[in-house]
Amino acid sequence: MHRNKLHVGLLAATAVLVFAGSANAADLYGGGATFPAPAYVGDLYNGTSPVAKLSRDSAITLPAVTFSVAGLGNSTGTKIPVFQDYHSRYSADAVSYCQTGSGTGKKILNNDGIFANGACSPAGITGFSSVSGQSAPDFIGTDAPIATADYNTFITNMAATRTAIVQIPVLAGAIALPFKDTAGGLTSVALNTEQVCRIFAGDIKNWNDSRLTSPVAGSHPITIVYRSEGSGTSFAFTSYLAAQCNGKFGLAADFFKPNQSFATAAALALPNYSASSAQAGNNGVVSKVKTTTDAIGYADIAEVLSQGVMYASVNGNDPALFGSTGPVSLAPAALLSGKVLDGATVADVPASVAAPARNCTRLVNPTAVISGAYPIAAVTYLAAYNAGNGAKATPIKNLFKQFYGPIPAGGVTPPDTRVSLPTGYAYIDGNTLFRSSAVGSINSCIN
Repeated sequence: MHRNKLHVGLLAATAVLVFAGSANAADLYGGGATFPAPAYVGDLYNGTSPVAKLSRDSAITLPAVTFSVAGLGNSTGTKIPVFQDYHSRYSADAVSYCQTGSGTGKKILNNDGIFANGACSPAGITGFSSVSGQSAPDFIGTDAPIATADYNTFITNMAATRTAIVQIPVLAGAIALPFKDTAGGLTSVALNTEQVCRIFAGDIKNWNDSRLTSPVAGSHPITIVYRSEGSGTSFAFTSYLAAQCNGKFGLAADFFKPNQSFATAAALALPNYSASSAQAGNNGVVSKVKTTTDAIGYADIAEVLSQGVMYASVNGNDPALFGSTGPVSLAPAALLSGKVLDGATVADVPASVAAPARNCTRLVNPTAVISGAYPIAAVTYLAAYNAGNGAKATPIKNLFKQFYGPIPAGGVTPPDTRVSLPTGYAYIDGNTLFRSSAVGSINSCIN
Protein backbone atom coordinates (compact mmCIF):
# COMPACT_ATOMS: atom_id res chain seq x y z
CA MET A 1 0.00 0.00 0.00
CA HIS A 2 1.09 3.57 -0.08
CA ARG A 3 -0.58 6.74 0.89
CA ASN A 4 3.08 7.77 0.73
CA LYS A 5 2.90 7.02 4.33
CA LEU A 6 0.30 4.57 5.04
CA HIS A 7 -1.63 7.24 6.10
CA VAL A 8 -15.40 -18.79 -13.44
CA GLY A 9 -18.59 -18.67 -11.76
CA LEU A 10 -21.81 -17.93 -13.63
CA LEU A 11 -23.78 -14.77 -13.14
CA ALA A 12 -27.07 -15.45 -11.40
CA ALA A 13 -29.93 -12.98 -11.19
CA THR A 14 -32.62 -14.69 -9.18
CA ALA A 15 -36.22 -13.94 -8.31
CA VAL A 16 -37.52 -16.79 -6.22
CA LEU A 17 -39.60 -17.28 -3.13
CA VAL A 18 -37.96 -17.42 0.26
CA PHE A 19 -38.27 -20.81 1.90
CA ALA A 20 -37.19 -22.30 5.17
CA GLY A 21 -33.97 -24.22 5.44
CA SER A 22 -30.51 -24.25 6.93
CA ALA A 23 -27.07 -23.80 5.42
CA ASN A 24 -24.15 -26.16 5.66
CA ALA A 25 -21.97 -25.57 8.71
CA ALA A 26 -19.12 -24.34 6.50
CA ASP A 27 -21.10 -21.77 4.49
CA LEU A 28 -19.50 -18.49 5.55
CA TYR A 29 -21.67 -15.37 5.52
CA GLY A 30 -19.84 -12.06 5.51
CA GLY A 31 -19.83 -8.61 3.98
CA GLY A 32 -18.76 -5.03 4.44
CA ALA A 33 -16.14 -3.17 2.43
CA THR A 34 -16.80 -2.55 -1.26
CA PHE A 35 -13.20 -1.54 -2.02
CA PRO A 36 -11.83 -5.12 -2.10
CA ALA A 37 -14.93 -6.65 -3.75
CA PRO A 38 -13.28 -7.09 -7.18
CA ALA A 39 -10.53 -9.13 -5.50
CA TYR A 40 -12.87 -11.01 -3.17
CA VAL A 41 -15.77 -11.86 -5.51
CA GLY A 42 -14.94 -10.62 -9.02
CA ASP A 43 -17.01 -8.20 -11.09
CA LEU A 44 -20.08 -10.22 -12.04
CA TYR A 45 -22.24 -8.05 -9.78
CA ASN A 46 -21.95 -5.30 -12.41
CA GLY A 47 -23.93 -7.46 -14.84
CA THR A 48 -27.12 -7.70 -12.80
CA SER A 49 -30.00 -5.26 -12.93
CA PRO A 50 -30.15 -3.67 -10.49
CA VAL A 51 -26.47 -4.08 -9.62
CA ALA A 52 -26.21 -6.84 -7.01
CA LYS A 53 -24.92 -6.11 -3.53
CA LEU A 54 -24.82 -9.84 -2.72
CA SER A 55 -22.28 -12.18 -4.33
CA ARG A 56 -22.03 -15.81 -3.32
CA ASP A 57 -20.58 -19.12 -4.40
CA SER A 58 -22.97 -21.26 -6.40
CA ALA A 59 -22.61 -23.91 -3.67
CA ILE A 60 -24.62 -21.62 -1.37
CA THR A 61 -28.34 -21.72 -2.08
CA LEU A 62 -29.76 -20.50 1.24
CA PRO A 63 -31.41 -18.28 1.96
CA ALA A 64 -33.31 -18.02 -1.30
CA VAL A 65 -34.01 -14.37 -2.06
CA THR A 66 -36.22 -12.26 -4.31
CA PHE A 67 -33.53 -9.87 -5.53
CA SER A 68 -30.48 -10.02 -7.78
CA VAL A 69 -27.53 -12.12 -6.64
CA ALA A 70 -24.18 -12.40 -8.44
CA GLY A 71 -21.98 -15.45 -8.68
CA LEU A 72 -18.25 -15.41 -8.01
CA GLY A 73 -16.14 -14.77 -11.10
CA ASN A 74 -15.12 -12.20 -13.67
CA SER A 75 -16.88 -11.09 -16.84
CA THR A 76 -13.63 -10.91 -18.80
CA GLY A 77 -10.24 -12.53 -18.49
CA THR A 78 -9.27 -15.59 -16.53
CA LYS A 79 -8.54 -14.23 -13.06
CA ILE A 80 -10.26 -16.16 -10.29
CA PRO A 81 -11.55 -14.21 -7.26
CA VAL A 82 -10.09 -15.16 -3.88
CA PHE A 83 -13.43 -16.37 -2.49
CA GLN A 84 -14.04 -18.55 -5.54
CA ASP A 85 -10.58 -20.07 -5.15
CA TYR A 86 -11.39 -20.77 -1.50
CA HIS A 87 -14.19 -23.17 -2.49
CA SER A 88 -11.94 -24.90 -5.01
CA ARG A 89 -9.43 -25.58 -2.22
CA TYR A 90 -11.99 -26.52 0.44
CA SER A 91 -14.86 -28.16 -1.42
CA ALA A 92 -17.09 -28.38 1.66
CA ASP A 93 -16.74 -24.64 2.35
CA ALA A 94 -18.12 -21.64 0.45
CA VAL A 95 -18.48 -17.89 0.88
CA SER A 96 -21.30 -15.35 0.62
CA TYR A 97 -20.34 -11.65 0.62
CA CYS A 98 -22.59 -8.59 0.84
CA GLN A 99 -21.24 -5.18 -0.18
CA THR A 100 -22.44 -2.77 2.52
CA GLY A 101 -19.50 -0.44 3.03
CA SER A 102 -17.12 -0.76 5.94
CA GLY A 103 -19.21 1.29 8.36
CA THR A 104 -22.29 -0.89 8.02
CA GLY A 105 -20.11 -4.00 8.06
CA LYS A 106 -18.74 -3.04 11.46
CA LYS A 107 -22.25 -2.36 12.76
CA ILE A 108 -23.28 -5.87 11.73
CA LEU A 109 -20.16 -7.32 13.38
CA ASN A 110 -21.25 -5.61 16.58
CA ASN A 111 -25.00 -6.39 16.28
CA ASP A 112 -25.42 -2.61 16.41
CA GLY A 113 -29.03 -2.39 15.27
CA ILE A 114 -28.43 -4.34 12.07
CA PHE A 115 -27.87 -8.08 11.82
CA ALA A 116 -26.32 -10.64 9.51
CA ASN A 117 -29.65 -12.35 8.73
CA GLY A 118 -31.17 -9.14 7.36
CA ALA A 119 -31.46 -8.71 3.60
CA CYS A 120 -28.57 -7.70 1.35
CA SER A 121 -30.81 -6.10 -1.24
CA PRO A 122 -30.02 -3.41 -3.80
CA ALA A 123 -33.18 -1.69 -2.61
CA GLY A 124 -31.89 -1.42 0.95
CA ILE A 125 -29.38 -3.33 3.04
CA THR A 126 -30.55 -4.66 6.41
CA GLY A 127 -27.89 -7.36 6.76
CA PHE A 128 -25.72 -9.90 4.94
CA SER A 129 -28.50 -12.32 3.87
CA SER A 130 -27.26 -15.06 6.17
CA VAL A 131 -29.62 -17.89 7.06
CA SER A 132 -32.49 -17.40 9.47
CA GLY A 133 -31.31 -17.40 13.04
CA GLN A 134 -27.71 -16.35 12.28
CA SER A 135 -27.68 -12.79 13.57
CA ALA A 136 -23.88 -12.52 13.84
CA PRO A 137 -21.66 -12.67 10.73
CA ASP A 138 -18.84 -15.16 10.25
CA PHE A 139 -16.52 -12.35 9.14
CA ILE A 140 -16.51 -8.85 7.72
CA GLY A 141 -14.30 -6.89 5.35
CA THR A 142 -13.31 -3.37 6.35
CA ASP A 143 -10.99 -0.68 5.04
CA ALA A 144 -11.74 1.50 8.08
CA PRO A 145 -9.91 -0.26 10.93
CA ILE A 146 -11.72 -0.94 14.19
CA ALA A 147 -11.92 2.25 16.28
CA THR A 148 -12.42 2.70 20.03
CA ALA A 149 -16.14 3.43 19.53
CA ASP A 150 -16.52 0.24 17.45
CA TYR A 151 -14.81 -1.82 20.13
CA ASN A 152 -16.86 -0.33 22.94
CA THR A 153 -20.05 -1.27 21.07
CA PHE A 154 -18.67 -4.79 20.63
CA ILE A 155 -17.98 -5.02 24.39
CA THR A 156 -21.55 -3.99 25.18
CA ASN A 157 -23.24 -6.26 22.66
CA MET A 158 -20.98 -9.21 21.93
CA ALA A 159 -18.03 -9.65 24.30
CA ALA A 160 -19.89 -11.99 26.67
CA THR A 161 -19.95 -14.71 24.01
CA ARG A 162 -17.32 -13.65 21.46
CA THR A 163 -14.56 -12.33 23.79
CA ALA A 164 -12.64 -10.10 21.39
CA ILE A 165 -12.38 -8.84 17.81
CA VAL A 166 -9.89 -10.48 15.46
CA GLN A 167 -8.69 -8.05 12.79
CA ILE A 168 -6.09 -9.03 10.17
CA PRO A 169 -4.83 -6.88 7.26
CA VAL A 170 -5.04 -8.85 4.01
CA LEU A 171 -4.65 -6.64 0.92
CA ALA A 172 -3.55 -3.23 -0.31
CA GLY A 173 -5.13 -1.50 -3.27
CA ALA A 174 -4.88 1.69 -5.27
CA ILE A 175 -7.60 4.33 -4.95
CA ALA A 176 -8.08 5.85 -8.39
CA LEU A 177 -9.62 9.19 -9.29
CA PRO A 178 -12.15 8.47 -12.07
CA PHE A 179 -13.33 11.39 -14.19
CA LYS A 180 -15.81 12.10 -16.98
CA ASP A 181 -14.62 13.91 -20.11
CA THR A 182 -15.90 17.41 -20.67
CA ALA A 183 -17.66 18.88 -23.66
CA GLY A 184 -14.44 20.81 -24.18
CA GLY A 185 -12.51 17.64 -24.91
CA LEU A 186 -10.93 16.65 -21.59
CA THR A 187 -9.73 13.11 -22.32
CA SER A 188 -6.82 12.77 -19.89
CA VAL A 189 -6.04 14.18 -16.47
CA ALA A 190 -2.56 14.35 -14.98
CA LEU A 191 -2.59 15.63 -11.42
CA ASN A 192 0.06 16.31 -8.82
CA THR A 193 -0.46 16.27 -5.06
CA GLU A 194 -1.21 19.98 -4.87
CA GLN A 195 -3.85 19.76 -7.60
CA VAL A 196 -5.54 16.79 -5.92
CA CYS A 197 -5.63 18.76 -2.68
CA ARG A 198 -7.03 21.89 -4.31
CA ILE A 199 -9.73 19.99 -6.25
CA PHE A 200 -11.04 18.07 -3.25
CA ALA A 201 -10.75 21.14 -1.02
CA GLY A 202 -12.97 23.01 -3.49
CA ASP A 203 -10.26 25.56 -4.29
CA ILE A 204 -9.95 24.38 -7.91
CA LYS A 205 -13.61 24.03 -8.91
CA ASN A 206 -13.54 24.30 -12.71
CA TRP A 207 -11.61 22.29 -15.31
CA ASN A 208 -10.56 25.57 -16.93
CA ASP A 209 -8.52 26.60 -13.87
CA SER A 210 -5.06 27.75 -14.97
CA ARG A 211 -3.48 25.91 -12.04
CA LEU A 212 -4.31 22.58 -13.68
CA THR A 213 -1.71 20.95 -15.91
CA SER A 214 -4.04 20.93 -18.94
CA PRO A 215 -6.93 23.37 -18.39
CA VAL A 216 -9.74 23.23 -20.93
CA ALA A 217 -11.44 26.09 -22.71
CA GLY A 218 -14.78 27.39 -21.52
CA SER A 219 -16.50 26.89 -18.21
CA HIS A 220 -16.66 23.32 -16.92
CA PRO A 221 -17.62 23.30 -13.21
CA ILE A 222 -16.31 20.19 -11.45
CA THR A 223 -18.78 17.82 -9.77
CA ILE A 224 -17.23 15.94 -6.84
CA VAL A 225 -18.71 12.44 -6.43
CA TYR A 226 -18.19 10.80 -3.05
CA ARG A 227 -19.43 7.91 -0.92
CA SER A 228 -22.72 8.48 0.87
CA GLU A 229 -22.27 5.80 3.54
CA GLY A 230 -19.50 4.99 6.00
CA SER A 231 -16.68 3.69 3.84
CA GLY A 232 -13.16 2.40 4.27
CA THR A 233 -12.36 3.84 0.85
CA SER A 234 -13.38 7.25 2.18
CA PHE A 235 -11.31 6.65 5.32
CA ALA A 236 -8.19 5.81 3.30
CA PHE A 237 -8.70 8.64 0.82
CA THR A 238 -9.36 11.27 3.49
CA SER A 239 -6.35 9.97 5.44
CA TYR A 240 -4.30 10.68 2.31
CA LEU A 241 -5.84 14.15 1.98
CA ALA A 242 -5.17 14.93 5.65
CA ALA A 243 -1.56 13.78 5.44
CA GLN A 244 -0.74 15.47 2.15
CA CYS A 245 -2.91 18.60 2.16
CA ASN A 246 -3.42 19.87 5.70
CA GLY A 247 -1.30 22.90 6.52
CA LYS A 248 -0.28 23.27 2.85
CA PHE A 249 -1.54 25.13 -0.21
CA GLY A 250 -3.35 27.65 1.98
CA LEU A 251 -5.37 24.98 3.80
CA ALA A 252 -5.76 24.90 7.57
CA ALA A 253 -3.76 22.36 9.57
CA ASP A 254 -6.96 20.40 10.30
CA PHE A 255 -8.85 21.04 7.06
CA PHE A 256 -9.38 17.35 6.26
CA LYS A 257 -10.13 14.95 9.13
CA PRO A 258 -9.63 11.22 8.45
CA ASN A 259 -13.06 9.63 8.69
CA GLN A 260 -15.05 6.82 7.11
CA SER A 261 -17.70 9.47 6.35
CA PHE A 262 -16.46 11.70 3.52
CA ALA A 263 -19.04 14.35 4.41
CA THR A 264 -17.59 14.52 7.93
CA ALA A 265 -13.96 14.35 6.81
CA ALA A 266 -14.43 17.07 4.18
CA ALA A 267 -17.02 19.20 5.99
CA LEU A 268 -15.00 22.37 5.34
CA ALA A 269 -14.64 21.52 1.65
CA LEU A 270 -18.23 20.59 0.72
CA PRO A 271 -19.58 24.18 0.69
CA ASN A 272 -16.80 25.15 -1.74
CA TYR A 273 -17.68 22.65 -4.48
CA SER A 274 -19.39 23.81 -7.67
CA ALA A 275 -21.50 20.66 -7.39
CA SER A 276 -21.35 17.36 -5.53
CA SER A 277 -23.13 14.02 -5.47
CA ALA A 278 -23.17 11.36 -2.74
CA GLN A 279 -23.46 7.77 -3.99
CA ALA A 280 -23.61 4.36 -2.29
CA GLY A 281 -20.70 2.00 -2.85
CA ASN A 282 -17.63 2.35 -5.05
CA ASN A 283 -19.78 0.98 -7.86
CA GLY A 284 -22.25 3.81 -7.35
CA VAL A 285 -19.52 6.45 -7.31
CA VAL A 286 -17.99 5.21 -10.56
CA SER A 287 -21.40 4.82 -12.22
CA LYS A 288 -22.29 8.41 -11.30
CA VAL A 289 -18.98 9.75 -12.59
CA LYS A 290 -19.48 7.79 -15.82
CA THR A 291 -22.78 9.58 -16.51
CA THR A 292 -21.92 13.07 -15.20
CA THR A 293 -19.99 15.42 -17.45
CA ASP A 294 -17.07 17.17 -15.70
CA ALA A 295 -17.25 14.87 -12.65
CA ILE A 296 -14.40 13.38 -10.62
CA GLY A 297 -14.55 10.92 -7.72
CA TYR A 298 -12.55 8.23 -5.93
CA ALA A 299 -12.83 4.44 -5.96
CA ASP A 300 -10.76 1.28 -6.26
CA ILE A 301 -8.99 1.07 -9.61
CA ALA A 302 -10.50 -2.37 -10.36
CA GLU A 303 -14.04 -0.94 -10.22
CA VAL A 304 -12.98 1.99 -12.41
CA LEU A 305 -11.46 -0.35 -15.00
CA SER A 306 -14.43 -2.73 -14.82
CA GLN A 307 -16.80 0.10 -15.80
CA GLY A 308 -14.44 1.48 -18.45
CA VAL A 309 -14.11 4.94 -16.92
CA MET A 310 -11.10 7.20 -17.44
CA TYR A 311 -8.95 8.03 -14.42
CA ALA A 312 -6.23 10.48 -13.46
CA SER A 313 -2.55 9.84 -13.01
CA VAL A 314 -1.06 11.27 -9.81
CA ASN A 315 2.49 12.55 -9.71
CA GLY A 316 3.05 10.78 -13.03
CA ASN A 317 2.01 7.39 -11.66
CA ASP A 318 -0.71 5.04 -12.90
CA PRO A 319 -2.86 3.33 -10.21
CA ALA A 320 -3.32 0.35 -12.53
CA LEU A 321 0.38 -0.48 -12.03
CA PHE A 322 0.06 -0.76 -8.26
CA GLY A 323 1.02 -4.29 -7.19
CA SER A 324 2.14 -5.23 -10.70
CA THR A 325 5.48 -6.49 -9.42
CA GLY A 326 4.01 -8.79 -6.74
CA PRO A 327 3.34 -8.57 -2.99
CA VAL A 328 4.30 -5.31 -1.29
CA SER A 329 6.46 -5.36 1.80
CA LEU A 330 5.78 -3.97 5.25
CA ALA A 331 8.27 -4.05 8.10
CA PRO A 332 7.22 -6.50 10.86
CA ALA A 333 7.11 -3.60 13.33
CA ALA A 334 4.36 -2.02 11.23
CA LEU A 335 1.91 -4.74 12.29
CA LEU A 336 0.69 -3.52 15.67
CA SER A 337 -1.08 -5.68 18.27
CA GLY A 338 -3.94 -4.67 20.55
CA LYS A 339 -4.40 -1.31 18.80
CA VAL A 340 -7.35 0.55 17.29
CA LEU A 341 -7.36 3.58 15.00
CA ASP A 342 -9.30 6.71 15.92
CA GLY A 343 -9.01 8.97 12.90
CA ALA A 344 -5.24 9.22 12.56
CA THR A 345 -4.59 8.38 16.22
CA VAL A 346 -3.46 4.91 17.32
CA ALA A 347 -4.99 3.91 20.66
CA ASP A 348 -5.12 0.80 22.84
CA VAL A 349 -7.89 -1.78 22.66
CA PRO A 350 -10.14 -1.08 25.67
CA ALA A 351 -8.56 -2.39 28.87
CA SER A 352 -11.58 -4.53 29.76
CA VAL A 353 -10.54 -6.96 27.01
CA ALA A 354 -8.10 -9.40 28.60
CA ALA A 355 -4.76 -10.39 27.12
CA PRO A 356 -3.93 -12.32 25.02
CA ALA A 357 -7.29 -11.87 23.24
CA ARG A 358 -6.81 -8.09 23.05
CA ASN A 359 -3.75 -8.68 20.87
CA CYS A 360 -5.91 -10.34 18.24
CA THR A 361 -6.78 -6.91 16.87
CA ARG A 362 -3.91 -6.24 14.46
CA LEU A 363 -3.43 -2.84 12.86
CA VAL A 364 -1.04 -1.61 10.20
CA ASN A 365 0.58 1.51 11.64
CA PRO A 366 -0.76 4.51 9.68
CA THR A 367 2.78 5.93 9.50
CA ALA A 368 4.21 2.76 7.95
CA VAL A 369 5.85 3.07 4.56
CA ILE A 370 5.05 0.59 1.81
CA SER A 371 7.16 0.42 -1.29
CA GLY A 372 5.56 1.64 -4.52
CA ALA A 373 4.99 4.80 -6.47
CA TYR A 374 1.26 5.52 -6.78
CA PRO A 375 0.52 7.61 -3.68
CA ILE A 376 -3.17 6.96 -2.89
CA ALA A 377 -3.84 3.49 -1.54
CA ALA A 378 -5.68 1.61 1.18
CA VAL A 379 -5.09 -1.42 3.35
CA THR A 380 -8.14 -3.63 3.70
CA TYR A 381 -8.79 -6.00 6.62
CA LEU A 382 -10.84 -9.05 7.47
CA ALA A 383 -12.37 -9.13 10.94
CA ALA A 384 -14.06 -11.91 12.90
CA TYR A 385 -14.60 -13.12 16.46
CA ASN A 386 -12.10 -14.57 18.89
CA ALA A 387 -14.53 -17.11 20.38
CA GLY A 388 -17.87 -18.75 19.69
CA ASN A 389 -17.14 -19.73 16.08
CA GLY A 390 -17.86 -23.43 16.72
CA ALA A 391 -17.55 -25.68 13.67
CA LYS A 392 -16.78 -22.67 11.49
CA ALA A 393 -13.52 -21.79 13.29
CA THR A 394 -11.28 -23.78 10.93
CA PRO A 395 -13.06 -22.64 7.74
CA ILE A 396 -12.77 -19.01 8.88
CA LYS A 397 -9.05 -19.48 9.59
CA ASN A 398 -8.58 -21.00 6.15
CA LEU A 399 -10.42 -18.08 4.54
CA PHE A 400 -8.15 -15.55 6.23
CA LYS A 401 -5.05 -17.53 5.26
CA GLN A 402 -6.07 -17.41 1.59
CA PHE A 403 -4.35 -14.01 1.58
CA TYR A 404 -1.00 -15.19 2.93
CA GLY A 405 1.58 -17.19 1.05
CA PRO A 406 3.24 -20.35 2.36
CA ILE A 407 5.37 -19.95 5.47
CA PRO A 408 8.95 -20.80 4.44
CA ALA A 409 10.44 -23.85 6.14
CA GLY A 410 14.18 -24.34 6.45
CA GLY A 411 14.83 -21.14 4.56
CA VAL A 412 13.19 -22.45 1.39
CA THR A 413 10.10 -20.62 0.11
CA PRO A 414 7.49 -22.99 -1.38
CA PRO A 415 5.76 -22.00 -4.62
CA ASP A 416 3.11 -19.32 -4.17
CA THR A 417 -0.15 -20.87 -5.34
CA ARG A 418 -2.43 -17.93 -4.54
CA VAL A 419 -4.64 -16.53 -7.28
CA SER A 420 -3.54 -13.45 -9.19
CA LEU A 421 -5.28 -10.32 -7.96
CA PRO A 422 -7.14 -7.82 -10.14
CA THR A 423 -5.24 -4.84 -11.48
CA GLY A 424 -4.34 -2.36 -8.76
CA TYR A 425 -4.36 -4.78 -5.79
CA ALA A 426 -1.45 -6.41 -3.99
CA TYR A 427 -0.90 -9.00 -1.29
CA ILE A 428 0.96 -7.41 1.62
CA ASP A 429 3.16 -10.26 2.83
CA GLY A 430 6.36 -9.44 0.97
CA ASN A 431 8.18 -9.56 4.30
CA THR A 432 8.50 -13.09 5.76
CA LEU A 433 8.35 -12.00 9.40
CA PHE A 434 5.29 -9.83 8.77
CA ARG A 435 3.60 -12.81 7.11
CA SER A 436 4.51 -15.19 9.93
CA SER A 437 3.18 -12.78 12.56
CA ALA A 438 -0.15 -12.33 10.78
CA VAL A 439 -0.64 -16.07 10.20
CA GLY A 440 0.26 -16.74 13.84
CA SER A 441 -2.58 -14.46 14.93
CA ILE A 442 -5.03 -16.15 12.56
CA ASN A 443 -4.14 -19.57 13.95
CA SER A 444 -4.32 -18.61 17.61
CA CYS A 445 -7.11 -16.03 17.64
CA ILE A 446 -10.04 -17.63 15.79
CA ASN A 447 -11.62 -20.26 18.05
